[in-house]
Amino acid sequence: MPKTDGAMIQSVERALALLERIADHPEASFSLTDLTEYMSLDKSSVFRLLSTLGKYGLVRQEESRKGYLLGFGIYGLAASLRQQLKITELASPVLKRLAFATKENAHLAVRSGRLAVFIDRERAAKTIAANTDIGETEELYCTAVGRCLICRMDAKELGELFAGTELTRYTEATITDLGLLADELAAVRKRGYALDDGEYERNVVCIAAPIYNFEGAVEASVGISGPRDRMDAQLPSFIEAVRSAGTELSESLGGARRRQRGSVAGDPDQK
Repeated sequence: MPKTDGAMIQSVERALALLERIADHPEASFSLTDLTEYMSLDKSSVFRLLSTLGKYGLVRQEESRKGYLLGFGIYGLAASLRQQLKITELASPVLKRLAFATKENAHLAVRSGRLAVFIDRERAAKTIAANTDIGETEELYCTAVGRCLICRMDAKELGELFAGTELTRYTEATITDLGLLADELAAVRKRGYALDDGEYERNVVCIAAPIYNFEGAVEASVGISGPRDRMDAQLPSFIEAVRSAGTELSESLGGARRRQRGSVAGDPDQK
């Protein structure tokens, strides 16, 4: 266990350290002995901490009473927080920093049916920019923000989403085959970002990252867009900036733990 900060209440910090240990390994069932060794405390002290957390529903014991798991009270806390939070309030300072760092327009999008809807944006200082306004929509299948919003879907789910819909080929680079789209979405999950390289508008390049909530679902996507010549010249640094913005916002929504459990950075597929 990390050394206790002098400004902290020791018993509270210890209880939270226990809770964090259990939350970090949801696949495991920790015995009292396991947690005692981790905390470097005596068994009775750890038992009292666990009992207190259990009283408030934050931890629970297996039916066999051999191991400790996260309690269902966590859901109530998470649901209350979700009701209080507005994603735009969280994202606004992140969008400002992203636009300042890249000098390109930054935007936030959510899914509405088969479309991505922009709900916030920060304009950059560039005189020539790829503009997106709040309330505007884009396709899910051929834009960076859109692909992030559906990156958890497999081929079957994509078929259901786009059933009866003919996917428009906007440029020669547009992917309109659902099988190829499923492969691309798997790549988005693996690398943690999506790239629209002239698929929606021929000379515009967009980069976006998914924003995950505490349930591991995609809550929104954050991205930038700009003319091809500028974007191509700084693509690696722009990708890193966008991924960092996605990570920061995911952490704010409790999605960081899901990503850490994925096999590759940004991949929350393990449910």
